[in-house]
Amino acid sequence: MKKMKMLIWENVLTDYSSGIMVAIAPTIEEARKALLEKCDYIPPNDLNQPPQEFTCNLPETVAFLCWGSS
Repeated sequence: MKKMKMLIWENVLTDYSSGIMVAIAPTIEEARKALLEKCDYIPPNDLNQPPQEFTCNLPETVAFLCWGSS
């Protein structure tokens, strides 16, 4: 089993307030790919920010996004 990480991007997907992106994946690249599969458009500056990284024991890659709102 691949060693998985929980990756969190805060203060992203901003409309009036900030949103958040979370992905669980073995690498940042796979996390970014999973996020783009969930959402057709993510501002490049948001996606290129370095995320916070935490160790995680889930067996597969998953992603969650929440846009900020006005």
